[in-house]
Amino acid sequence: MPNMCCVPGCRGNYRNGPKVHVFKFPTDTCLLKKWISAIPRQNFEPSVFSRVCEKHFGDDNFIKSTSAKDSRTGHTVTVPLKIPRLRRDAVPTLFPNCPKYLSKDIKL
Repeated sequence: MPNMCCVPGCRGNYRNGPKVHVFKFPTDTCLLKKWISAIPRQNFEPSVFSRVCEKHFGDDNFIKSTSAKDSRTGHTVTVPLKIPRLRRDAVPTLFPNCPKYLSKDIKL
């Protein structure tokens, strides 16, 4: 069974919810604190199994393709990723099933 989203009111990857990509909490202490304070849960301490789904991040928080330069030809090849990656500084800001004042659409 896939990991489920730990955000209140979110049904991401639950039996009766949508199937979504989920992301681990960051290991960087400063970024971890930002994630914990952004998620609307009191006294929340994420475990190693806690995840946040893609629905809580804006589109500009994702890396959807990767590029590499061919050293022989000098051409740059760009390939779309099957599973989007989060940018290093991404913080969850969208909480659709919570009161509107908890969501902030922050542009990077």
